[in-house]
This record gives sequence, C-alpha cells and structure tokens, in this order.
Amino acid sequence: MLHLVRGGTGLDRFRPLIRHIGENSRDELIWIEVFDLIDTFSELTPPSSIIKLQEALKATHAKSSSSRRTGSETGYIDDVELFEEIKECTFRNVGGFWDKFFDSNGWSEEHQTMLQAVMAEHDGKKWTGFPSVSDEEPVWDWLRSLEDRFLADAPYKLRTTTTANQFKEQKGQMDLFFQTPAAAANSIFEYKDALVAGQQKKLYDSGEFKADFLQLARHVRGLFIDYPTRRFAHGFTLCASTMELWVFDRSGAYSSGPFDIHDEPDKIARALVGYSTMDDNAMGLDTFTERKDDRHYVTLDGGDSTEMRVRLVRPIVRRNAIVSRGTTCFQTRNGHVAKFSWVPDKRNAEVENLKLAERRGVRGVARVVAYRQITTIAELREGLQFPEHHRFQTEDVEFNDPAPVSIQTTRQKRELGSEHTSGDSPISKRLRFGSARSKLVTAVDNQQSVDQTKLSLHTPCEDLWENRIYSCLVVSPAGRVISSFNTIKELLESLRDAIKAHQSLYTRGNILHRDISSNNIIITKPETEDGFKGMLIDLDLASVRDSDTSGAQHRVGTMRFMAIEVLSKVDHTYRHDLESFFYVLIWMCARESWTKDFTRGESPPQGSSLHQWETGSFTTIADAKSFHMSKNGMDRIVREFPEAMDIVKPLCMKIRKILFPMDMEGGVNYGTPAGDPDQLYGPIIEAYDGTISCL
Repeated sequence: MLHLVRGGTGLDRFRPLIRHIGENSRDELIWIEVFDLIDTFSELTPPSSIIKLQEALKATHAKSSSSRRTGSETGYIDDVELFEEIKECTFRNVGGFWDKFFDSNGWSEEHQTMLQAVMAEHDGKKWTGFPSVSDEEPVWDWLRSLEDRFLADAPYKLRTTTTANQFKEQKGQMDLFFQTPAAAANSIFEYKDALVAGQQKKLYDSGEFKADFLQLARHVRGLFIDYPTRRFAHGFTLCASTMELWVFDRSGAYSSGPFDIHDEPDKIARALVGYSTMDDNAMGLDTFTERKDDRHYVTLDGGDSTEMRVRLVRPIVRRNAIVSRGTTCFQTRNGHVAKFSWVPDKRNAEVENLKLAERRGVRGVARVVAYRQITTIAELREGLQFPEHHRFQTEDVEFNDPAPVSIQTTRQKRELGSEHTSGDSPISKRLRFGSARSKLVTAVDNQQSVDQTKLSLHTPCEDLWENRIYSCLVVSPAGRVISSFNTIKELLESLRDAIKAHQSLYTRGNILHRDISSNNIIITKPETEDGFKGMLIDLDLASVRDSDTSGAQHRVGTMRFMAIEVLSKVDHTYRHDLESFFYVLIWMCARESWTKDFTRGESPPQGSSLHQWETGSFTTIADAKSFHMSKNGMDRIVREFPEAMDIVKPLCMKIRKILFPMDMEGGVNYGTPAGDPDQLYGPIIEAYDGTISCL
C-alpha cells in the first residue's frame, strides 16, 4: 500500500482506519476497515477465506452494536454518514432560543398554572424529588411523577422504552419522548406518534457530546422518516442533571446550550410544560396539509391562477437524511405526483425550469400542474441569533493528500453546491489511464467524504446556514422509477427515451439537467406520453444555459452517478449527464437486476466493485470510476451482471467507447467534444436501438 500512497493515492482512504486506531476502537471495527482497504487497492478478488472473514466480522459488529441500532443503522458507518451530514450546520447556545420556543409570558393561564405547580417542587437549591443517583429508571420515575401530578391534562404524554422492540418500526430504543396519547404506556409505539425525541444518560461528560448528539440525531431522523412533511423537530438530552434542548430542521440543528436543571430550574420546567402543550405550529408539524375523514389534501395555485385542491393518496418517495432537500412525493387522486421539497434559495426554482421547458417545446420531461411555496428556513429561524457552527473535536484533525497544487478545501455536503474556485485545478480532458490515478488526485477536493446519497449540507459562504424554500409542486405524469423495471426491454427502452428527453431538454430547451440518477428517470406509458416510454423528472438542480444565474459551475448530482470530471469540479456539460445515464445503466444491470424475477436462480456476487462509487472522497470515487471506464475495468464490472443480462454487455462496451474514446497517444478522453451534441446523442441512442431490436 505504501507505494500507492507515494504514487499519489489519496490518504483519506486511510482516514477511517486511522481514526479507529487513534480512538482505540474494537478489533472488529479495525479489521473491517483493513479489509475495505484491501478491496480498494487490490486488483484481484480476495480469496474466499478472506471474504468469509470479512462477512463474519461485519456480522459480529452488527450483532454487538447497541440494541438502539437496527437495519441500515449499523454502527460506525451509520455514525459517519450522519456526522458528515450535520457536523458543519450544528449550532449551540443560539440566542433567542428560549424566547422563540419556550416564552412562558405568552402562555395561557392553564399552562402558567402547570408551570407554577412544577416549579413548586424546587426548594431554591435543587429539585426535591430528583434521585441522588441519576440512573435512568429513578430519573424516569421522577419525571413521570411530575407529569402525573401537574401535567395530567396536557395533550402530549412523556414515554420511555426499555427495549428496541417497543417501537413498531424496529428503529431502536428511545430513552424519552413525548407523543400523542394514541397509544397507552408500555404498549407498542410508532414513530409517527412521537413528537419530541429525548436522550438520557446517567452521567454528563462533555467529551461524550458527539456520541450523545449523534444518538439523539438518529432518533430525530426516525421522526422525519415517518413524518417527512414536518417542518422541524424538537429533541433534548438529559445527562445526569445537565440538559440541552435542540431543534432540527432541513438546514441543521441548533440548541439552547447546556444547563444544570438544579441551578436553572425554570428551564426544565418550561421545557416539560412546553413539550406537553405545544400546538402544531410550535411543534413543527405539517400545518399545510388539510386532514379530513382520513384523507389528506393540499391547496395549490393552478396553471390558470386559480386555487386547486389536490388529494394526496399515498407516499411513493421519501428521503432518509435530516439535512437535505427532504424530498417527499405522493401520488395524487388524479394520477399526478405531488412533490414536497426544501430547495436552497440560491437556485432557480424547479417550477420555473419546468415551465420554461414547456414554453420552449421540450418533449419527454414532466409538466407542471400546480405549485405553492409553503415556508422557508429563514422564516422558521426568525428571531434567532446564531454563533459560528459548533466545532466537534474531530474537526481539528485533518488528513491531507499530498498534492503539487494548492487546493481549496470545501465543506462536506450531501447535495453538492460548492463553487468552482480559482484555487482548484481541474483535470485535463485527456488522461492516460496509467497516470490518471495520480492526476485525478491532484484535481479533486481531498477533504470531502461522501456516501451514496445526494449531497445536502449548506454551501460554504458568508452565510452561517443555508436558507431553503419549502414548496409543493404537482407534476405529471406519475410513472415508475427506473429501478422498478420488470424486463430487460423495458429497462433499455425507458433509458433510451429518457436520453431522448435529455437531448430535447438540452438542444431545444437550452437547459442542462445536471442530476441524472435512478431516482430521476421514470418509466411511462407511451400511449399517453407522446410516445415516450421513459421520461425525466426533478429539475431542482438544472441550469439554464442562457442565464447568468444558472450556477453551472457548481458540483452537483447524485454521487454514485456523478461523472468523473464533475467529481473533479470541471464545469458540468451535457456529456457529463450522458456519462451519468451510463452509470445508471450499469447500476441497474449489476445491482438492481439481481432482485428481478428473470434472474431467479442466479446468485449475486458476494461483493461489488460498484461499492467504490458510493463511499470515500471525491478523489477516490473519481479514481475508481476512471479505472472502471477502462477496457479492463469494464470487463470486471460486466462480470457482476447476472447471466440474463448478457445481451446488455456489448451495449455497455459500445457506450464506453463512445463516451471514453482513446487518443492517438493511448490516453482516455474524459472531456466534452467540441461541436454538435448530436455526435454523442446519436451514436448512444443508435446503440440502444440495436440492442433493443435483438430482444
């Protein structure tokens, strides 16, 4: 491995291993990282004995993780993803916090009476009933005693769990939480009924802040997943007698700052009464959607400037991240799709991009039915004074790749939007594969660590946090996501027609999509959609080519489908979107196809090279893709296809040659050719047609 590092391979590949060693983590965690490094650097498939040991270690770690973690939330990997999502938009000791959320002066007489009754339990020095040993059970008994005596008439109730199995969704144990009184104590709880998440510990240790905060954040993420249209969520930690109140929204988390409940008794009293009695608006719930007779409706602005009442039937898409666009889609009664999302205010609104595309005669792209802006993060945070973001202890440790040029470090994000600064050095449009691995390293931001989801933390700028606009957009048609294909022919026809839609959007609409992914390509009925069997949706990140405010230099997209040059901060072009289409095809064949009926009886490979498209820095992901797009690399990738997809292998080879031609010196051309875009669209569509004709 040492010779690879000296050759320019990114040191941040070693970051997780170094961190585990430095933190004296358990042996199985360290071995998992060692084997991941072996997978990354090895040109050969590890022996079966090594693979079995890897799987055994991962299984052991999953079992030994706290019962508070389940499913995909297995230990270290989950912690890293959540931490990277929220670490630079977390604020403590925010000014105005108490006045905004717990101002007792504005409470009703009934709530004032509750507050006074609770405060009577404090003798001026301490809470008389608070246990001398702050174990979880005695503290819970004390809190429950206060509730039973003084908050019995409050609408929301305090609950606790003792095992992870007490939640229907199996998302882990939550120490304390407030919920609607729908379920009785000691029953099976549901996250949809939980309103405020709490984390309780016996001892307070400031050195454990990160771990405690991430545990709370995991619970809050569960609240957002099961109630994705809520505007924000409350949470708190109670460690011995130290308490801290939190609010989480789509731009981050902020707190009251820690306080001792004995020294400042009014604060915990206001918190208990406040959490028990808040109205829907103060609780951050969805006040936009109308609920009537178990049916949900939204009122939007229709195309003719009249209001349109839309019935939401069922959710079809939701995001798992807290700090993100929080995209949530519902199928509507009339067969359309209602999309709720929090979009950064510095971008062109998707509704405007879609309307522009329609005016310019674009074919194969979703159409606007109705729209309305609901609120903004700025409105939700009005009256608050934010300090600089909280610096976690690990932020002081940096692992820089050796690079011969000055590279400006940007903040970690899941919905990439960092400016292409003058300090960056984009890769050459022509790279020899032999030297591409080291050249790519020098061009990519070495500090970024990402996962498979779309990047979402705020853009580094003079703003302390990113303002987002929350809106509801209804589009047509509904369609099915590309990953739901049932046959090979359906997959290829849908992708081909989506590429035709992209061609129309770019050449006729003068709009570049910039976010081609499996989530943004839908399968449609050609008889109702102008002959298109596949269409494009989600123009959130699109740029208008003839606009001065398009933001075309932003690095945006979905990580696993992002083009190599885009990872390297080269300005986004139509060819990069075509490269993303290619990655979607490969992903559908190598990963999604194994879940289909036509591959029944075949066994998927134990590991996948495509894992390298999901984790690591921009450097390492671009590095992996640059190899996979070579002939040898593509040979390795297609070996992961099931036998039923053999007919698609020649298509992949053809598209690879079209997108990544070799120059006279044997270098791979990653760049966009000058001239008519049809020089790429035409051959790619023709290659699809040729394969489809054989099915």
